[in-house]
Amino acid sequence: MRQIIIFLSFMSLIFASEFGENYYDLDAEQRKQIFFVKMNEMLDVSFENIKQERAFVEAFLNESAKNAFRIKNQKNLEKLIEIKNKYRIENLFDLAEYQKKINFIPKSLGMAQALVESAVGTSRFAREANNLFGEWTWSGEGLLPQRRHTNKNHRIRIFDNLQQSVDSYVLNLNRHFAYEDFREARAKFLEQGKEIKGLDAIHSMHSYSENKNYIKILESVIKKYELEKYDEIQKENLF
Repeated sequence: MRQIIIFLSFMSLIFASEFGENYYDLDAEQRKQIFFVKMNEMLDVSFENIKQERAFVEAFLNESAKNAFRIKNQKNLEKLIEIKNKYRIENLFDLAEYQKKINFIPKSLGMAQALVESAVGTSRFAREANNLFGEWTWSGEGLLPQRRHTNKNHRIRIFDNLQQSVDSYVLNLNRHFAYEDFREARAKFLEQGKEIKGLDAIHSMHSYSENKNYIKILESVIKKYELEKYDEIQKENLF
């Protein structure tokens, strides 16, 4: 039993180090400032991957259309199929569907949800599983929630590092059926030549939490810490 406790404590220290060696010794406001800086960096990494995937799809499909979709490069076709499966695209050659799903999310939304779901990186799920967004898994592997209802069988998904958690969260919003309202709202903003911001996007997060006050909580966090300023900075790096 003692060995298990020592192991978990050791793992917690490893996970905590991604926010900084002395992160948990800081006061709440200092932790939040570091948290936002780290989240901003990790979202940038996720968005760079999205940017590359979207650029590949657009280049490949536009070029293929010129040749009546007579595909000669088998390797690129396999890559397209991989991206199709990743984003759960229905039509392999439907460029519009790829563009709707392979896109950015408002940074303010991601930061606010990570803050709430992980208690600013201090929750058990964040410290023991690198899980910043409370993502579940039904694979049989993962952390057992201490207050899980008896009729549920989910666990908390474990990630190798914080970046994996951020990547998974962004992918989740871009492909899961529960967030179709978010993707629709984002698409409508883009049709008007605008970028959706966090305070607009939170109203499509009704499926994310069982907490009836979840949207109000996110709104409060975004406003209190003026997180939409990160959405403005994000514009500089769009497609």
